[in-house]
Amino acid sequence: MLTATARAWHVLLNGPRALLQDWMAWPLLGPDAETSLELARGVMGDHTADLATWIAARTRLSEDWLTASKAEQYLILGAGLDTFAWRQAGAIEVHEFDHPSTQGWKRDRLRKLGVPSPEALTMTEVNFEEQSVTDALQASPVDLARPIFVNWLGVLQYLTTDAIIETLKGLPPCLAAIGYCLPESDAEWRSEVAAFLRTLAAIGEPFITLTTPHETAELLAAAGFRVLEDLGPGAVAARFGLSCVSPERIALAEKASTGR
Repeated sequence: MLTATARAWHVLLNGPRALLQDWMAWPLLGPDAETSLELARGVMGDHTADLATWIAARTRLSEDWLTASKAEQYLILGAGLDTFAWRQAGAIEVHEFDHPSTQGWKRDRLRKLGVPSPEALTMTEVNFEEQSVTDALQASPVDLARPIFVNWLGVLQYLTTDAIIETLKGLPPCLAAIGYCLPESDAEWRSEVAAFLRTLAAIGEPFITLTTPHETAELLAAAGFRVLEDLGPGAVAARFGLSCVSPERIALAEKASTGR
């Protein structure tokens, strides 16, 4: 919900200059939008707008990489309140995977808004604490023989390294946008980062794995991926011309076929 709030607020703040025109995020959040925004402001203070820009930018990057990849299927692991399936101009198949309670909440909001699900969208309920990504893919209509792009943003930091490697190993050959968070000591505006982490821990969502770019590349390599590009807030700000801050980075990685 905080992620969707950031995308929604970014549009309100920047209008046509927004990096991601997520017009659907605010109505999807409904009456919870302002509460989420107050929570974010309470933690991040003056950095809230720049963090919102980063959240919008990481989604924009994933969708830009998806378009460039020519993939026919877009897999979003931990989809949350992602809205690409409604916003896209093309007809890429979108396969969302998330916890049953999260997807149930999202379906309920869509019903209340009277918004139909696009034909190109499937939503697969999966509890990754109990089910592997392999099981989730088998339970979905994903065609493993066709080109795939994976979105795995805002998730790695909540998992153990073993869980990260196991999930990545379970993915088929693909390109993937993968977000990860830096150790506190490597992040700018450390006091705000520390406050943010304390808030997440207090609501039962503590960060578990924090890695440097080198450590992340090694982690991905252990699962058969190689990093093609790795961007932080500075590079993203230079690319898009809007200031952004975050302890997070985003990597574009490739898992090639073994030929077996």
